[in-house]
Amino acid sequence: MSWDTQNVYLNQDQAEFLLAFAKSQGRLEPPKIYYNSQDKNQVNDKNRLEKLGCIGVDVCDSAKNSLDKQLVFDCSKRFAIKPSPDLIILVLGDRDFAGLITFLKALRITVIVFARRKSASKKLINLVGEDNFHDVDELSSLCAGLKAQRENQK
Repeated sequence: MSWDTQNVYLNQDQAEFLLAFAKSQGRLEPPKIYYNSQDKNQVNDKNRLEKLGCIGVDVCDSAKNSLDKQLVFDCSKRFAIKPSPDLIILVLGDRDFAGLITFLKALRITVIVFARRKSASKKLINLVGEDNFHDVDELSSLCAGLKAQRENQK
């Protein structure tokens, strides 16, 4: 999982639900959260999320879209070098990631995006499809469904 903290803020409950969802999808590598250490709020979020097992990636650059570019670069490099997983979860919201999603889909990787529907790029939603796009405000109900699904399988 890769997470753009500049675009998507999650409170503690939402973050825990997101990680529960990710774990329900299979083996989970430590989620990477991209933040800028020059922004106190982002540092606070990073510290909180590291306690949940996330790895902070500091992009200490004030240039426009520098965080987005670093996330795209890291994901592209990772999937070009290592064997690819079948699925990746991205927490983001703007169309700057359309190229990355297209690249990942070309590698036959399922891409699930979490964002705020009101501010998410329509292009982003269309690229992953409605089934693989989730509004972060719906995380609790999505995870409740997962819990019920697991209980029914027992």
